[in-house]
Amino acid sequence: MRIFFGAVFALLVSTGVPASAQTTDTITVDELELALTQAGLEPKMSEDAVTRAPVVFAKLGEISFNIRARDCDGPPVACGTLVFFVNFDLDRQLVHSDYRVINSFNEKQVFGRAYIVENTNQVGVDYVIELEGGVTKDHVARNVSRWSDVVAAFLDRLGAGQANS
Repeated sequence: MRIFFGAVFALLVSTGVPASAQTTDTITVDELELALTQAGLEPKMSEDAVTRAPVVFAKLGEISFNIRARDCDGPPVACGTLVFFVNFDLDRQLVHSDYRVINSFNEKQVFGRAYIVENTNQVGVDYVIELEGGVTKDHVARNVSRWSDVVAAFLDRLGAGQANS
């Protein structure tokens, strides 16, 4: 995932001014698409039918995930919050230990939040990056790169929980 971090960081500091000196409180659709493309994630850009906010479909290795942009204004559309999320089908009914795994992840994991998708056999994890109020470009790049760590930690916890069931 270092490639993802590097590409996003390079994009965000491309103006030549040190990242720590610049702040931003939004990201445009074009900036988001370019960052994901440069990271090799081949994003498929779309928009919410009601809000017109950006929606991204992308991959982290073999794992398909989504990004929904929130707190958007424009034109051009620029958004202050990015919500990364992925759901996993358990291919079985949820059991009591799944709730323990989700709660354990949420208690111990600093970044990301696990959840159960009600009335399905799915669990998931999300991660929010908030830009509003102003953050440095370096801060944005570090937070975007953290997504792979959040997913890996969730899958590790989920796998360990299933092994202990």
